[in-house]
This record gives sequence, structure tokens and C-alpha cells, in this order.
Amino acid sequence: MNILKNRNFGIIFGLGLGILILTILVVYLRLAEITAPLIIHFDAYKGIDFLGDRFDVFGILAVALTIFLVNLALAEFIFDRQRFISFVFAYVSLVIATLILISISVIISIN
Repeated sequence: MNILKNRNFGIIFGLGLGILILTILVVYLRLAEITAPLIIHFDAYKGIDFLGDRFDVFGILAVALTIFLVNLALAEFIFDRQRFISFVFAYVSLVIATLILISISVIISIN
């Protein structure tokens, strides 16, 4: 992987992966003992409109990790030709990881 040898890309993708690992750890520690249905989505007008269990939360994390890996592969593929687009993929991965951390934190705080 040539892209991870570059210091800037390594830091950005490392921060994104670190945030995802932190999110997985928080979910595992906070939701391990909960067996009741979790509130996944809440609307201010209609109230609770989507319930799920712990595996739905881990599904959200799996999708986020998949997006992260696809962005890493695309950034690696384009790295030699277009560095700017590789930076876009890197920062999008970081933003998505941060948004997933925020959304999972909201799910945990509601429940």
C-alpha cells in the first residue's frame, strides 16, 4: 500500500480507523448487557419509529467499516494519478467515522 507510506494519508486514515475502533469499543461496553429493544430512530413529531437490537447497531458499524475500506481502496487506486481525489476520499472517510461515532453515541444516550 503506497498510500499509507505517505505521512498525511496515514494520519488521516489512521484517525478514521481509530474513531471506528473507539466506536466499536463503546458499543461493546455500553450495549453488552442490554437485551431490550433499542430505539434506533426517534422523530420529534411521530415519536419512536424504528426499534432494533444490538445487532442492528453492529450492522451500522459494519457498513461504516465497509465504506472506510472502499474509500481506502479507491484512494490507493487513484493515488498516483490524482492526489487531490485521494485526499477527498481520506477526509470523507474521517467525516463518516466521526458521524457514525456521533450517531451511535446518540443511540446509546437515548437508551
